Amino acid sequence: MKTTNSFPNWGISDPGSHITAPRISSMNKGSPQRAFQEQPDVKTNNDLPGRDVIVSIEEENEEEGEEADTTVSNSSVADEPYVGQEFESEAAAHAFYNAYATRVGFIIRVSKLSRSRKDGSAIGRALVCNKEGFRMADRREKVVRQRAETRVGCRAMILVRKDISGKWLVTKFVKEHTHSLAPGKGRRESIYDQFPNEHDKIRELSQQLAAEKKRSATYKRHLEMLFEHIEEHNQSLSKRIQDIVANVREVESRDQQNHR
Repeated sequence: MKTTNSFPNWGISDPGSHITAPRISSMNKGSPQRAFQEQPDVKTNNDLPGRDVIVSIEEENEEEGEEADTTVSNSSVADEPYVGQEFESEAAAHAFYNAYATRVGFIIRVSKLSRSRKDGSAIGRALVCNKEGFRMADRREKVVRQRAETRVGCRAMILVRKDISGKWLVTKFVKEHTHSLAPGKGRRESIYDQFPNEHDKIRELSQQLAAEKKRSATYKRHLEMLFEHIEEHNQSLSKRIQDIVANVREVESRDQQNHR
C-alpha cells in the first residue's frame, strides 16, 4: 500500500523533503491524534492556521497486521482457552474448561486419554462437548422407549498434553459449536434444555405408576376375598364329607348288626 500525501501549495518545491507522513509502529497503534502527538516534526492544521493539511497514514503491511490480529493480550482471553495455555495439572485444565463451558453454555465430556509407554501415566487428555459425535444405532430388536437425540457431531474441544516440566499445555482448541448454546446456565439446566420433554414424561410416568399401584391393590383385595370364599367353601365341603363318611359308617354298622 502506498502512502498518499496531499499538500496545498506553500511555495515548497518538494513537500516530501520537509513534511513526511508518520508511520504508526506496532507499539503506538491507536488513534491518529496520538501518532501526531508522538511526531513533533509534523505540522498540523493547528500549527498552520488557515491551512488544511490532509495526511493519509500508511497502514502496516499485511504480515504485521496479521501478527497484531493474532497476538492478543492474556487479559482479553483470560476466560477463554488458547493454544499454549499452561495448567499445573490435568484437574486444573478440566476445572478451567468446565467453568468456561458453563459460562458459554454447553456441557463438557471427558474423551480420549493418552498414556505414557514407560510408566502408563496420563500424558494427554481430550475434553469435548457432550454433543460431540453421533449416537450408535440401537441393535436391539425391541426398543421400549426412543431416547432424545443429544449428539449432533459438534467438534468443539480442547486437547491438553503434559510436557517435560510436568505442566499441562493446551495443544488444540476448537471454539465453534454446531448447535445453540445456553450461556450462564448450569449443568442441570442445560440437561433439562437438551431433554425439554423429559420432566413432563417423568411426571406422566409417575402418575401412571400410581394408578397401576391402585389397580394392583384392588386386584389384591379381590384375590384375598376369593381365597377367603374358597377357604370357607373348603371348610363347608370338608364338613359335608365328614358327615357323609359318618353316615356311611353308621349304615354299615347297622347292616352288620342285622346280619347277626
